[in-house]
Amino acid sequence: MCPSSGSDFARYMICRLRCEQIETIHRNMLRIVSEVGMKIESDPMLEKLAEFGGAVDRAESIVRFSPEFVEAFIADSTRVDWDAIEPHLNASGGMYVGRYLDPETDRFEHWTEERIAKYVKLAHYLPEIDGAHMLGCPIQELPAVAHPLWQRYLAWKYGARSGGSIWDIRLCPYIEEMCSVMAEATGKKPVDYFAGSVYLNSPLRLAASEAEHFLYFGDRGMSVGIGHMMSAGGSAPTTLAGAITLFLAESMFINIIRRAYGGAKTLATPCTISVLDMKSLMYPYGRPERVIANVMMAQVARWYGASYSGHCGHSDAKRPSCEAGAQKVMTALPVLMVGGRASIASGLLSVDEVFSPIQMILDNEIVAALRRIIRGCKITDETIAVDLIKGVGPGGFFTDTDHTARTFRTEQWQPTLWAQEMYDAWANGEAKADAERAVDLYYDIMSRPDPPRPISDETEQALRGIVEDAARKLS
Repeated sequence: MCPSSGSDFARYMICRLRCEQIETIHRNMLRIVSEVGMKIESDPMLEKLAEFGGAVDRAESIVRFSPEFVEAFIADSTRVDWDAIEPHLNASGGMYVGRYLDPETDRFEHWTEERIAKYVKLAHYLPEIDGAHMLGCPIQELPAVAHPLWQRYLAWKYGARSGGSIWDIRLCPYIEEMCSVMAEATGKKPVDYFAGSVYLNSPLRLAASEAEHFLYFGDRGMSVGIGHMMSAGGSAPTTLAGAITLFLAESMFINIIRRAYGGAKTLATPCTISVLDMKSLMYPYGRPERVIANVMMAQVARWYGASYSGHCGHSDAKRPSCEAGAQKVMTALPVLMVGGRASIASGLLSVDEVFSPIQMILDNEIVAALRRIIRGCKITDETIAVDLIKGVGPGGFFTDTDHTARTFRTEQWQPTLWAQEMYDAWANGEAKADAERAVDLYYDIMSRPDPPRPISDETEQALRGIVEDAARKLS
């Protein structure tokens, strides 16, 4: 179905794609998949893909798929019903390698366990934040060789979701053992605790170590995700059309691998494209080109009947600021309006480098407002309320009616930090801006009881023992 024939937001945007433009992207994607191919530095994976229908060049470790194969592959995929899609917004407080902007010192500090605990606590008490997650070990002073193990230990200890870093094939048995410890403690299965991901070396290369990680856990019934990100002008052509087409080709290869190994039937077409800043060589997140790429890829996904999510909700700002809020909303709102899955990286600043509790509180307000937008409104005879309008009559007032008392709490969003009063009332009251109120809320939350620890002392000791054993043996 051509996206321009639907009622989605994309048809009204400057980056609206006509059907012939999507067909041009598709035709050139087929050329990349069939003529360029993907370099996969793994003989077992190449063999598997050859059996699946690929043409393998053993000397170059490259697999290609014919246009006929790809067309049949797409036709055999389970289509997503885009007319039934509801936009979805997630918000999580991530903790990565970087700098912690401490509200208590107003300085960029190193992560510590105490600061991890405070960050998780803040995410726990903020109603719009869907918990915290950890990708990589934030505490740099811990032995680097075992960082993916420390990541899982710290995440499980403090109640954050564990990310999927692996790094070194020697760590794989230890990761597996840690998942078994958690499963034994909860009566679940090790796979319930496993998260693993590898990334392509864009453009069009799955390196040997990533392929090895993928196969190690796949052989044990644990699925490793394959991700990819592109910079227009760096790992992709500067033109957004070229970057999107190349990204789509990589996504097609990933979909083929997912189906060859796990039988996945739904096409997934995410979008994680930004530009490479030609002045600084920074890979920025808060640029308008990212918005354009996200909306264009959403239209391509609709054309394929594929699932879609857009990489968004980040900022390049170094401190909580207008820049931070504007970039997060600018990149997230269009993704939601085209019906995609979006995320606000709560507390995250400077791409993936700075973690701010105050920004997380400000982001909580942003998420609440965005969730109100995507909830929309119900249109019924009752909500239109013609009888009420007749009763009030010309020149009347609706404030003191039962209808208003009954509906305003669900119809109208109430901010926590944003202004709710005119200037005189504000000046005669606390006279604080949103960031100042966020600081007050931070100290209020830190005074509340700590969230319960999710694992027992015995389980924590068992996990830590595995991590320390690995760090000692692998150093």
